[in-house]
Amino acid sequence: MEERARQLLLLAAVAGAGAAFGALSATAVFNFISRSKRREGYVRNLLESNGGAGGSAGSRARMVDRSNLLSDEVVAEQLTRNIQFFGVESQKKVTESFVVVIGLGGVGSHAASMLLRSGVGRLLLVDFDQVSLSSLNRHAVATRDDVGTPKASCLKKHFSLIYPECQIEARVQLYDPSAEEEILSGQPDFVLDCIDNIDTKVSLLAACVRRGLRVLSAMGAGARADPTRIRVADLSESSNDPLSRSVRHRLKKDHGIEGGIPVVFSLEKPKAKLLPFQGTKEEETPSDYQIVPGFRVRIIPVLGTIPAIFGQVMASYVVTQLAKFDFQTEPIVNLDVDHYRVLHHRLLEHEELIYGSAEQVLVVLPPFQYTRLLSPCFIL
Repeated sequence: MEERARQLLLLAAVAGAGAAFGALSATAVFNFISRSKRREGYVRNLLESNGGAGGSAGSRARMVDRSNLLSDEVVAEQLTRNIQFFGVESQKKVTESFVVVIGLGGVGSHAASMLLRSGVGRLLLVDFDQVSLSSLNRHAVATRDDVGTPKASCLKKHFSLIYPECQIEARVQLYDPSAEEEILSGQPDFVLDCIDNIDTKVSLLAACVRRGLRVLSAMGAGARADPTRIRVADLSESSNDPLSRSVRHRLKKDHGIEGGIPVVFSLEKPKAKLLPFQGTKEEETPSDYQIVPGFRVRIIPVLGTIPAIFGQVMASYVVTQLAKFDFQTEPIVNLDVDHYRVLHHRLLEHEELIYGSAEQVLVVLPPFQYTRLLSPCFIL
């Protein structure tokens, strides 16, 4: 009987504790919701009082101190998470920065978008091309309403609704040697090369090196699918990328530049080739369709996520550099086939020395092989 009574008391105690915990949990959730609503109300009032709430009002001109954007309540609130990550002084370096982005397609639009959202105070956006319907699979902000409009103007329009305090200049212009002074003057803190034409790309990179400007270059993002193989490294270390190879050759041949330029590239071997040219008439050639002489007409298949990731990587690299936030990039392990042959030969010698035979050493190659990046497994 006494045992039964103890069990009932224990059950009652557990039930009471459960009810108390449930009440505390409900109270915590209620308090959290209440704080969230108060916070939402504060932010809404803050935006309304500063002429920046809802619809196109976000692009209204506001009187802000451009020498210290973080002193503005709205800007400080919008960049709260960045400030918490970097600290006020480091974020201030970002908001005081001037960045030039050249090439505003799948890579460049995403890079520029995240630079803006990270609080960069001044952006120069450069591209001669227009938004096309087929580019909507990879563009950061363009909609169907933007098709046919200049990419630079499209970004400025959308960006003014996101962060109107940013000083944005959009130039519908092709970068070439004659435009160097116009585009690269003003001592930008960083230049992002998101161009996919070799001649223009080489010209821009050489100009940045000559002027002593920090530049980050995007290599080939088309025809790839594996996001885990995207890297940041010096141009001299990039591999398995036809665009990197061509740019290295041209920079060395024409300008004597062999490295010293950070690039974003993929270790993945391209999964597709340029599509064959198809004109409407037999006598037509690719040059008949070139908007600008020397620019590629044939189309390379693109999985929209990869250019977007390239752009995000570029923005992250640049923002951390501007904030002077140090981190160590992953080293590039680039072992070619000959290196693996040497390792295999040494393993055979070792087995023969220790066991008198190397017959049990098997080499298994994966079904996929990346050029210059074979990863055989030695099985004993």
